[in-house]
Amino acid sequence: MTGPLHQRTVATLIHPEQRRHGPGLTTTDLGGPELANTISPFLVVSLYDMAGPTFPPHPHAGFSVATYILPESPIGFINHDTLGNRNRIAPGALHVTVAGSGVQHEEQPERTGALARGFQIWIDHAEGARDVAPHALHLRADDVPVVRDGGAVVRVVLGSAAGRSSPLAIPTPVRLVDVTLEAGASFRQDLNDGETAFVMVLSGDVLIAGKEVAAGTVAVTDRVGTELPVSAGPAGARLILFAGQPLAGAPRVQRGPFVASSSAQLQGFMNRFAATGFGTLTPFSAQPDWQPNDGQVLARPGPGRAE
Repeated sequence: MTGPLHQRTVATLIHPEQRRHGPGLTTTDLGGPELANTISPFLVVSLYDMAGPTFPPHPHAGFSVATYILPESPIGFINHDTLGNRNRIAPGALHVTVAGSGVQHEEQPERTGALARGFQIWIDHAEGARDVAPHALHLRADDVPVVRDGGAVVRVVLGSAAGRSSPLAIPTPVRLVDVTLEAGASFRQDLNDGETAFVMVLSGDVLIAGKEVAAGTVAVTDRVGTELPVSAGPAGARLILFAGQPLAGAPRVQRGPFVASSSAQLQGFMNRFAATGFGTLTPFSAQPDWQPNDGQVLARPGPGRAE
């Protein structure tokens, strides 16, 4: 049964600010301690425009890091990590580094002089899955399920939407649904009762569960109801829907790129990294002839859980 009694409502509108981090990077960031419960199981959702190398090799542990390059991005990313992966993340593709017990990686635009536009998304792990063996997952742009219906184009990057499901499964199941709407077109997302759901509007104006939402705004729904209707205004719209079951009550201790369930586990991650337990990685800048493969993940999962 569907209908008004099962329709979500918009609980909060957030207007994240765009920030500039030097000459080559601007981000629009959603996250932080004040939103930890609101967007769980997501930790950070960052929309970025990057024009050149910004971050050298760096570690992560205790969660998953997803990089989604928007299909309209002029260029893609290149990625490598201490598991042996050397990938191109093309426009429209998704790469997930399941950091687990610890890994290092580096990502940057595939060439300078043009902007790579996409999302970096930090996805929390349940307490028992923080120290899984690190591994990488890749979804090529051509393998993302696409549904076209009445002026709506829906890319099902993670999870399920519009009757289709992404082929990629990650430790914490979430939805990442990329939607383009022509003028007046509509889209409906089915949700589980209790599931976190929020929509970032990239362009155009939309009605989300009857609430007007402008570009640059994030609409966070309540968690009661099983459907979320979205319709575009006269200029059409681009939006990304994020959803997932919140990790209610899960203990979390964070320091920079490490997320743990206790102070002892956090210290263990830090000690392993200091002892080169996450492996070592030669920066792109020291590999002038470096060539990625076209999105294929080559490495097996890394070492198992840390003791």
